[in-house]
Amino acid sequence: MSGMDEVNQIAAASIGADPATTELIATSFGLLHVLQVYTSAMMAVAVWDWLVCLKVEYDVIWKARWRPIKMLYLWIRYYGLIAYGLNLWLFNANFTAEQCKSLHYIIAATCMWVTLGSEAILAMRTYAFLGCKRWTAVMLSVMLLGECAFLLYVAIAGVHQTILPVVTRGPCTASDAPGKHVVSGYWLAPVAFDLFCTFLTLWKVFTLQTWGSRLVKLFVSEGLFYFFLVAGVNVLNAIFMFQSNANIQNINCFLALVLTQVLCCRLVLNLRAQAQTSLHSGGTAGTTKGPTIPAFARPQDTAGMLTANTVNIPLERFNNVTDSDDTSYNDHGGVKVHVSVERDVESGR
Repeated sequence: MSGMDEVNQIAAASIGADPATTELIATSFGLLHVLQVYTSAMMAVAVWDWLVCLKVEYDVIWKARWRPIKMLYLWIRYYGLIAYGLNLWLFNANFTAEQCKSLHYIIAATCMWVTLGSEAILAMRTYAFLGCKRWTAVMLSVMLLGECAFLLYVAIAGVHQTILPVVTRGPCTASDAPGKHVVSGYWLAPVAFDLFCTFLTLWKVFTLQTWGSRLVKLFVSEGLFYFFLVAGVNVLNAIFMFQSNANIQNINCFLALVLTQVLCCRLVLNLRAQAQTSLHSGGTAGTTKGPTIPAFARPQDTAGMLTANTVNIPLERFNNVTDSDDTSYNDHGGVKVHVSVERDVESGR
C-alpha cells in the first residue's frame, strides 16, 4: 500500500493544485483504492463460503422439497452472489459522471433484497420457535414490510452519487447526500428487526420448562452469534455514514452485506444438518429431549420419517408416574397431558 500512496501523491501533484487540495485528492484516490481492494476481498469470502458449504447445501437444501425456507436460502445465496458481483463491477470499472448518475442507484437497490431475504429467514426462525402463532406471523410480516418500504425509499431517494475529484472517469459509488444521514437508516433498520426477533427468541427460551435439546441450543446460540456480529457491523456502518469524507462513508458496506449473507446461510445449513443428524442417529425425532424441531428445520427427504404435520411428544418429560399412581397429569407449556399407565394384574402368584 505504501507504493500506492506514492502513486496517488504523484498523480495528485501532477494536477498542479495548491498543497491542501493536492493532499485531499491523494487521500481520495487512496480511499477509493482501499474500497476496491476491500470489496474484492469480501466478494472472495462470499465465493469461498459458497464453495466450502456446497456439499452440505446439496445434502440438506437441494435434496429437500421446495419449501419457503429453501427458496429463501437459494435466493440469498445465489442472488446475493450475482448482486455482489454487479456491485464489484461498479466499484472497479471506469464510468463517466453522467453514466454513474443513473447506475449509482443499482448499489442499494440490488443489495437490499439480500438483506430482506436474510430478515425473512430470521422471521421464519422466530415464528417457528414461538410455536407458529398467528400473532407472531402478523407482527413480523408488518415489520418486514415496513423495513422493505424504508429500504426502497433509501435506494430511490436517499442515496447520492459520490463525485470523484478532478478525474473524468472512475468507479461508480454512492453514499449520503451532503449534510444528510438517511443512508444510516439502511444499516440501522435491520438491527432493529434483528433485535426484536432476538428478544422474542430469548423470551420463549426463558418460558420453556425444559430446553436441553442440542437442536434448541444450536438454534439459540447461533441466533445470538448472528445478531451480535451482524448488528455490530451494521452499527459500525451507520457510524461511518457520519464521516465528512464521502469516500470513506461506505467503505464497510460489503463487510456488512457479505457477513449477513454468509451467517444467514450458515444458520439454515447448521440447523437443518443438526435436525437430519438427530433423525438418522436416533431413528426418530421423538428421541430428542426438548421442544419439537422447528417446522422449517425438518428435513423433508427422509422417506416419510418426518412430515410437515408430525408432532413429537418426548414421553421422558413425564417422569412423575409412580407405581402407586396409575394416572398422572402434567401441565407442560399450557397443555395438560393425561398419561394413563396400564398394568397386567396376575393373581394367584
